[in-house]
Amino acid sequence: MLDHADFEPRSWIPMSGWPVDRNSLLPHYEAAADLLGIDDLQAEWPASASLPMTGPLFSERCFLSPIPDLGATLRARLQRAKNVQVFLHATALRLDTDSSGGWVRSIEVASTPNRRFRIQARSFVLACGGIENARLLLVSNRQTPNGIGNQHDLVGRYFMEHPRVKWGSLQVCHPDTALALHVPSIVARRPYLSEQEHCGVTGAFGLALRPEIRESERLLGSRTWIKPGPCANDLGGSEALHYLAFWLRKGRLHRDLIKSGRTILRHPAASVASAIERLGHSRGRVRHFHFDTILEQEPDPESRVTLDTRLDEFNLPRVKLEWRVGPLVRRTLERVQTIITDEMRLLGHRSDVRSSTQVPPGGDDIPYRWVRHHMGTTRMSADPRTGVVDATCQVHGLGNLFVAGSSVFPTGGNDMPTLTIVALAIKLGRHLRQWLE
Repeated sequence: MLDHADFEPRSWIPMSGWPVDRNSLLPHYEAAADLLGIDDLQAEWPASASLPMTGPLFSERCFLSPIPDLGATLRARLQRAKNVQVFLHATALRLDTDSSGGWVRSIEVASTPNRRFRIQARSFVLACGGIENARLLLVSNRQTPNGIGNQHDLVGRYFMEHPRVKWGSLQVCHPDTALALHVPSIVARRPYLSEQEHCGVTGAFGLALRPEIRESERLLGSRTWIKPGPCANDLGGSEALHYLAFWLRKGRLHRDLIKSGRTILRHPAASVASAIERLGHSRGRVRHFHFDTILEQEPDPESRVTLDTRLDEFNLPRVKLEWRVGPLVRRTLERVQTIITDEMRLLGHRSDVRSSTQVPPGGDDIPYRWVRHHMGTTRMSADPRTGVVDATCQVHGLGNLFVAGSSVFPTGGNDMPTLTIVALAIKLGRHLRQWLE
């Protein structure tokens, strides 16, 4: 759940500020939590759950859903619903508007490249993710050459992710319940916590900078997890092994599995060390950890989604992505590393910042990874000159077109976006129900 400050303008972050506030979203956050199986959204956690820090760092709660697959969870409800029709194996190709470009008439859909049909409706909602939402608007250019909703050249701009960096080394002398709660996986925390402590827990803690520190030092938001495993210098094979295990547990053949396998073969020592650490962790005996920092990214109009010259199987332009990470992300990361390392030492742990993230000043080779949180390409704003949708998620200038998902986020905060995505979707659904009546 995003913090109050995430919705407010911040003078050091251009284009920050939402046209809605957190208080107005709280009823929708509650409904989203219920849907996601989070039953303790407003509950107070005991002080013993967090690390005893009094400086610029604090343990910030993050909500984790115990429901891994909403599609499987909601499938039966969708099948029973009398006012819902679900079409599978149908790809949305483009929207068509009236001659004025102000009203969507239909959407073109294809089940195969040669089998196409149209769907007409009173209103349309795009909910295809932070990249595809923008591509669909841009490729829908029959009536409006620049694409739907793109009268101010904003569709696809301000693409944001949550840059992610693994770094450092932490050695502890004994298992610590508070430390274990800073591991994001509920399964990974189990060796340290009793069944009573696990019961009903749908959250974890991340290390975050206090809001007043972020404001005084003009920094972005961040959240740092403490994960079991080798130090950051040995993360090549470890990361590939974790990635391989993640997709195999899901029973899915991801296109990067071969790449991961090759990385494991190139870094056998690190892979074996990672496997040993994970085995030790499963038995509650791990003593070595590293840090995993997820960073907010400032909006940048040159970080964007555009149409490529290459065509897909439906003879439409593929997407082209230019992801730019600004200097404020780097400055925030460096301060986070320094503050966390100092704080861990004050708590009596052995900690350092040994990592390939420590590059010469001015360098740009920090190995940022992303976490598939695609945001910002149809950003929300009260003014059509600075955004694509308004506070109700309706596309500016379009009478019956709405957008759902994190593509409407003006800024991304440091939080996992799912709870906010679902809250905004519920808010939009309630708005549409009134709008259509």
